[in-house]
Amino acid sequence: MHTEAQRLLAEAELRAERTAAGLRLIVAVLLGAAALLVAIGAMPEAQAVPMRHLIIPGYFALGLLALAAARPGLFRPWMPWAFTTLDIAFVVGSTALGLATMALPSNYAMSMPMVWLAPLVLAFAAMRLNHYLQAYVALLLVAGLALTLGLDQTWQASAAPPPASPEPLFAGPPNIMRLVMVTLTGLVLVIAAARSRAILLRAIDETTRRANLTRYLPPRIAGWLAETGIDEVRRGRRQRVAVLFADIRGFTQRAETMDPAALGLFVAEFRRRVSAAADAHGGVIDKFIGDSAMLVFGVPQAGTADARNALRCALALLAGIAEWNRTRQATGEDRIEIGIGVHWGEVFCGAIGDEARLEFTVLGDTVNVASRLEQEAKAASLRLIVSQDLLDAAGESTAEARWIALQPRLLRGRHRPMQLFGMSPIG
Repeated sequence: MHTEAQRLLAEAELRAERTAAGLRLIVAVLLGAAALLVAIGAMPEAQAVPMRHLIIPGYFALGLLALAAARPGLFRPWMPWAFTTLDIAFVVGSTALGLATMALPSNYAMSMPMVWLAPLVLAFAAMRLNHYLQAYVALLLVAGLALTLGLDQTWQASAAPPPASPEPLFAGPPNIMRLVMVTLTGLVLVIAAARSRAILLRAIDETTRRANLTRYLPPRIAGWLAETGIDEVRRGRRQRVAVLFADIRGFTQRAETMDPAALGLFVAEFRRRVSAAADAHGGVIDKFIGDSAMLVFGVPQAGTADARNALRCALALLAGIAEWNRTRQATGEDRIEIGIGVHWGEVFCGAIGDEARLEFTVLGDTVNVASRLEQEAKAASLRLIVSQDLLDAAGESTAEARWIALQPRLLRGRHRPMQLFGMSPIG
C-alpha cells in the first residue's frame, strides 16, 4: 500500500475510534436515563442494582478510556481490536447478568435489553473500514451470544420462579433464527467494510495520481484533465487560440547588478502582475521562462472572445507595469519596460510527458510567430506588437489612432511578409 494511502487510512481509523468512543458515551448516558425512567420503576430495587451500578457506568468508563486513547501519538492499531472485544464482553456479560438477575432460563437471552447493543457494536466496527476487524467482531459476538443461549442452568433470585419451559418465541428454533440474523448482519457489514475500504483506497490512489499529473499544470488545465481524463488530454487537438509573449527589457544587465534576494523579489512581482492580468481575462499561463511569460487564450475550450481577451490582457499588463513604475519611481528606483507580442492562429494543444511529470503545451507556427512579435517589439522600441490576424479575430479596427501600422515584416521562418501593428512607443 502506498505511504499516502497508509497515512490517510491511519487518520481515518483514529477519527473513527474517536467517533466510536463518543458514541459509547452517548449510548451509556441514554441507557442510564432509560434505566432511571423505566427499569427502576418496573422492577424491584434488588433487580435494578446491577444495571444501574455496574453495567452502564462500566460502559461509560469504557467510552472515556477509548476517547482518551484515541489521540495522535497515543493511539495504536491494536486499540480498536481491544475496545471492540470489551464491547462484546459488555454485551454478552450484561446479557448473562440480566438472566441471572431475573432468574430466567438461558433461552431468554435474546429478550434481554442489553443484547440489543449488539447491532451498535457491529456498527462501531463498520466505521473503521477494516473488514478483518469487522469479521472478528461478528464471529466473536455470535459465538458469545450462542454460548449464552446454550447455558443449561437457571439462576435463582428473589423473583418468582420461571416457567418450567420457555415461551415458544424463546425456544430453540426462534433463537437459532435470531443468531442467524445477527450472523448475516455481521456478514453484510464485513462485505460493506471491505467494499468501502477498497473504494477509499481507489479514491486515494486516483487522487494521488491526478495530483501528480496536475502538479505542473495550470489550474484550468488541471480541471479539464479531471473532467476528460488523461488519455484525451494526451491525444490533444487542433484549435485556434491567441498566444501572448511578454518579456522584461534589459533584464540580463539588471540581473548582473542586483542582489540575488532582490532579484528574486523583482521577478516574483513581475510574475504576480502577469498572473493577475491572465486571471482577469481568462488566459492560461503556459510557462514562465526567467523574465518572460507565455500566455494562451482559448484553452482548454475555445470561446468567441479569446482574441479580444488576449488583447485586453496585453493592455492590462501594460497598465499594471505603468502602476509598478509609479511605485518604483516614488522610492527612487528605475523604470521597468516590457515588450509584448500577440498573435492569433491554429495550434496543437495537449499534454506531453508521463505520470511523473505531465506538461500541457501548445505547439505550432502561431506560437513561433507570437514569440517573434515580442522580439520585433524590442527592435521597433514598442511596448506591444500584434498581428493583423489577432486584430481581425478580436474585432478591433486598425483605423483607430492608437494603432501604428508597421511596414510588412518577413519574420524568420515565414515565406510571406506579415502585416503588423504596434502601440505606445517607448519614450
